[in-house]
Amino acid sequence: MSELMITQATDESIETFSKARQEPTWLQEFRAKSLKLFLELPVELSNLYTKYADLTGVNLESINTVLPEPKPLEIEAIRNKLETKAALTIYQFGPKTICPVLPEALKKEGVIFTDIETAIHNDPEIFRTYFLEKAIQPEDDKFGALNGALFTSGIYLYVPKGIEIIVPFRHVTMLDAEGCGLFSQNAIIADNRSKFTIVEELYSKQLTGQTKKSMYSGLSEVHLREGAEVTYASINNLASNVNIFSNKKSVGAKDSKIVWSSALLGGAYIRSRLESVMEGSGATSENIEVVFGAGTQRFDTVSNITHIGENTTGHAISKGVVKDQARALFKGMIRIEKNAKNSRAYLAEHGMILGKEALADAIPGLEIETNEVKATHSASVAQINEEETFYLMARGIPENDAKKLIIVGFFEPVVERIPVPEIARRIRRIIDLKWTGIYDFYASLTIPAIDDEYYEEGQKTRDIFEGHYKYR
Repeated sequence: MSELMITQATDESIETFSKARQEPTWLQEFRAKSLKLFLELPVELSNLYTKYADLTGVNLESINTVLPEPKPLEIEAIRNKLETKAALTIYQFGPKTICPVLPEALKKEGVIFTDIETAIHNDPEIFRTYFLEKAIQPEDDKFGALNGALFTSGIYLYVPKGIEIIVPFRHVTMLDAEGCGLFSQNAIIADNRSKFTIVEELYSKQLTGQTKKSMYSGLSEVHLREGAEVTYASINNLASNVNIFSNKKSVGAKDSKIVWSSALLGGAYIRSRLESVMEGSGATSENIEVVFGAGTQRFDTVSNITHIGENTTGHAISKGVVKDQARALFKGMIRIEKNAKNSRAYLAEHGMILGKEALADAIPGLEIETNEVKATHSASVAQINEEETFYLMARGIPENDAKKLIIVGFFEPVVERIPVPEIARRIRRIIDLKWTGIYDFYASLTIPAIDDEYYEEGQKTRDIFEGHYKYR
């Protein structure tokens, strides 16, 4: 497709774009429907949050949907920094997708890990049903609809029933183009009693002299069938010239479990929506979120927990720190529907403010339609504790270091709960760099994202794919 600005997109241009990609008619229709809804929907659907909607500085007219091709030498240099043998990695370098060679043992078991375009072309009828029954429908969110209209990248992961995968599945995205938009859509299917980990990493190299903002739009769905367990860890460390729109949602069947771990650290304007739906009885979800804003960053985050089945459990914890002129808005809702007897839910949103110009708000909520449940929410926003700062300074610690220690202590109870140790270590590293005002892609990689410590000691002496899965 030739160059096209988002606000210039029409049914005709979307049809041309879809045909050029040799997509089936139903997908062309889905894209057209999504574009129509994007143009019609308000920024916020809920009246609770309408007054907080603020897209100041987000100029979609300047976003080109066609990204420049990356240079082979740049790809090689970055892959040398990011590559690891201890994970199966799909790379997204702007418009270019590089998929791994899946081990034969995984192929024989029926595991599929590829880019979304290849998956749709290989099984168009299966995806026709999937798109009709998507967890995130275009009418659910304005920017989710935009993603549905324009997505060109993303991953498809399917793990068959009864298989536990030890090796993490990894999706790494590099976005460096100026004034361009990258639209990624991920579909993850966890069959009965399967268990695996996904690691999502978003990076930019250090950018200087760029005046036009770029856009990253990511939409991820995780479908957990009976007894499935999925860990989804993500790090956003995109550059300060990127506006970010993220939508994530899981739907869990009976006795399923999902753990979300998110670090929202990079970007200019960051709009994040995450929902865990516990559809089947006994389903469990946990959402751990860390936000650190500096400069003029603005964060608008939502963490929703929806209980439909009986005996379901949902926890969501968000902790954020803002300094300089940064802004953070934490929103969340516990929904317990009428058949969700004996459900347990907890939602916590806590913000810390460093400085007079930084702002943070927390807005938790409850919607309960039945009895015999336990639901609790908590929220707090406060300045950094001056007494704690003075206490540390009185023991010879400089003021800046004292405040840093307090911030680390504020985040640590959440970070230590992240179930992927390498991601927790990476988050600590980026927070440390960000505190000092450093944005350096290569410096943030001094602690590997995935390494051999992920595996049991006995596995380090042999091919990691020799014992990469087991039956559950």
